[in-house]
Amino acid sequence: MVDTTDLFDEVEGLVLEDASKLFSSEVIDHFRNPRNYGAIENADGYTFMSGICGDTIGIFVNIEGGRVSQLGFVTNGCGPTIACASAITCMAEGKAVDEALKISGADLITYLGGLPKENTHCADLAANTLKGALEKVKSL
Repeated sequence: MVDTTDLFDEVEGLVLEDASKLFSSEVIDHFRNPRNYGAIENADGYTFMSGICGDTIGIFVNIEGGRVSQLGFVTNGCGPTIACASAITCMAEGKAVDEALKISGADLITYLGGLPKENTHCADLAANTLKGALEKVKSL
């Protein structure tokens, strides 16, 4: 049997090297190590939205004392979509609901250190999904 571990590590290194030419280290980190991944049972609010590319994000939120206390996300999306969903949960955590509602796709792109033009819709999708989940909490 052939040990493919070294070959896999080499290929992974080449892929990451290529990715680093297009994406910031922050985008790559959130893709490789997503924060707050997973659905939250009995969330105070949640919603799912699909983007123009067909990716879908679900964001779940819990609120305590008017602040976003816990978030979770799921997605079937590409690397930039995963990174955007992960990052927006980090950006919103601990913020007052009204403050978290103001996070825009542009804010998310800045937080991530930029995105290629063809991936900016991923940031808009994440921001809109967060807003959708928070709006459901506000309507309760």
